[in-house]
Amino acid sequence: MLVPVVRRILVPVDLAESRAPDLAYAIGLAAQLRAELLLLAVVDTPATVQLIGRHKAMAGSGADFDKALHDEVRQMLQQFVDRAASHGVRALGHLTFSEDVEEQILKEALVQKVDLILVRSHGRTGIMKALLGSTAGEILKAAPCPVLVART
Repeated sequence: MLVPVVRRILVPVDLAESRAPDLAYAIGLAAQLRAELLLLAVVDTPATVQLIGRHKAMAGSGADFDKALHDEVRQMLQQFVDRAASHGVRALGHLTFSEDVEEQILKEALVQKVDLILVRSHGRTGIMKALLGSTAGEILKAAPCPVLVART
């Protein structure tokens, strides 16, 4: 009897994008492999700015603002988990706040003992890559497991 090689797939969810993350590829892959999806939202400054501009008005400051942001991201993650479940894929959502996105993704991969990390790449080149860096590239360099880079 063959044991599945990929049982847990970590999928970082980019909240700083101007549109909702496309999880169709991740859900389809998990369904084919009969694997569990671990959806990770790392909220950093660009994600916070994007959420404020794109979603509910988060008036206030301090703890009220933090709670509203936390609730908003949890709600988004639950929608992604529900979407995966509607396709027969077990998924879990996890939220963390950090300015070091790559470090948090790698830490989650280790803690959760994932078999694969699926990252999206925007395919930036030249000066844009030099200025903005590459999350996918950093993860490729240090990941504790195989990494699948899907182009957006």
